[in-house]
Amino acid sequence: LQTDTDVVVLTTGVLVLITMLPMIPQSGKQYLHDFFGIFGRLSAWCLQNPGHVAEIYLVHLHASVYALFHRLYGMYPCNFVSFLRSHYSMKENVETFEEVVKPMMEHVRIHPELVTGSKDHELDPRR
Repeated sequence: LQTDTDVVVLTTGVLVLITMLPMIPQSGKQYLHDFFGIFGRLSAWCLQNPGHVAEIYLVHLHASVYALFHRLYGMYPCNFVSFLRSHYSMKENVETFEEVVKPMMEHVRIHPELVTGSKDHELDPRR
């Protein structure tokens, strides 16, 4: 997911990741920044289409990236929002934020952990 360029493999891989994350919440935390990086890469892919793939494949990829957004926001809201803030504040990522990520954010409510939790509490094994 970090380097592949086949949109079918990427879409399938994201769907597998979404399925596996709730099963490995503590084991997966060491790869959290990798998961966030995958989200960032595939969000940009949805906008730029570097592989010049057919529109139907992009629709499926976008839907799977949207599902990944919901999974990461639901499980790790503080860490994910921190990633979004840092990643999309860079000038080269602003267009991807405006066109792909911001519309995703407009369809979720504020997560209670953003108010009552912290990035460290979110990764606590007792949680």
